[in-house]
Amino acid sequence: MNVNLEKLENSRVKLTVEADAAKLEEGLAYAYRTVVRQISIPGFRKGKAPRKIIERYYGESIFFEDALEYLVPQLYEAAVKETEINPVEQPQININKIEPGEGLSIEFEVDVYPEVQLGQYTGLPVEKRIRTVSEADVDQELEQLRLRHSELIAVDSRDDVREGDFVNLDFKGYLDGKPFPGGAAAGYTLEIGSGQFIPGFEEQLVGMKVGEEKDINVTFPEEYHSQELAGKEATFNVKINSIKERLLPELDDEFAKDLGEYETLAELRDSIRERLEAALTAGTKQEMENKLIEQIIENSTFDLPKSMIEQQIEFVFNNFWTNLLYSGMPLEMYLEHTNQTEEELKQEMEPEAIMQLKRSLVLDEISEREGISVSDEEIERKIDELVKDSSNPEQARRNWEANRDRLVNMIRIDKTWDFLIENAEVTEVQVDSEAAEASDEASENE
Repeated sequence: MNVNLEKLENSRVKLTVEADAAKLEEGLAYAYRTVVRQISIPGFRKGKAPRKIIERYYGESIFFEDALEYLVPQLYEAAVKETEINPVEQPQININKIEPGEGLSIEFEVDVYPEVQLGQYTGLPVEKRIRTVSEADVDQELEQLRLRHSELIAVDSRDDVREGDFVNLDFKGYLDGKPFPGGAAAGYTLEIGSGQFIPGFEEQLVGMKVGEEKDINVTFPEEYHSQELAGKEATFNVKINSIKERLLPELDDEFAKDLGEYETLAELRDSIRERLEAALTAGTKQEMENKLIEQIIENSTFDLPKSMIEQQIEFVFNNFWTNLLYSGMPLEMYLEHTNQTEEELKQEMEPEAIMQLKRSLVLDEISEREGISVSDEEIERKIDELVKDSSNPEQARRNWEANRDRLVNMIRIDKTWDFLIENAEVTEVQVDSEAAEASDEASENE
């Protein structure tokens, strides 16, 4: 077998494979044994006709299709191994020649994993933003805990709606006197002041009484997700069915005990502080990783094949779809609200998909270049860490053992991140929580 490799554009290659007459004869012999049982030739029992007779009767090409089905996968696999390419997809196949007694020639065109030309990836400048957990941060987390363990109780001392109340209401929305899709609900619970509804809606409910019904007028924001409603004036007919208010538990030792893990409020506060500090540490590392990878990608060159991008877009889309389902919103409803088609949504996801590919390719290349490996001891430690909080540690351990390759890759990438940070020019910057949040929001909006 002779293999010629030709590099095409966009990380695509063409393999021209030539096999000799003996290899082709092997395929034809296989095809004869496979097909002969189905062939009837006058003068012979079904399935007993000699190959030469069948070829003379039906033509020499009768066995070509089955021979190729047998030979092509073998030849392609051997060619991939010989040229050491890493295909992204199944190849396009073109049969140049198939001639008994001479041999065959086949072309395989396929996208391959791109070569990454790394630029500078060590000695890069990066800020390490140091944040400390304040008492106010702990207080805020405690308040969130109180909210999660609060109760909604019916209000019987008054019948008017106030800020902070939870009202059960019916509403119907109209544009130019006509109902519009998604503008009506019955028995809906709304927290007044939560900002859950469009501006002006909740404010106009304040002061209404149980059983009262009235029309309120609002204007949808210009940037509203539905273009049919954006900037439009609407009228909602609303009726208040009932009012509830939130009853918060007292913040004391009993509250801490009710959570099942603590004896005192002080222990709870210490636990919250430790968790927040761990989250800040992880967040700081994530920020550094993001800033470093942006620079490394900028310093590197890629030639991403189209099929690879398309596969990653599908991956991003499927994750998005799964998260939508978990949130209780079907994809069709989301597309209707955003006035998009599925194809338009996928096009919107393309930049994210490309960035994910570049991150993965860069990290793999750095890991390979720096010889970053994973030991059996590291794998066992990682499994111990992953299963320690599992409800069924033994089953969780078996699951990870069955996905050992995935685990090795996780550890290898973690070690690659550590290598990049250890070899970066790190400048520590002390920031307070408010400044950090403002900076995070600005980064998200860029």
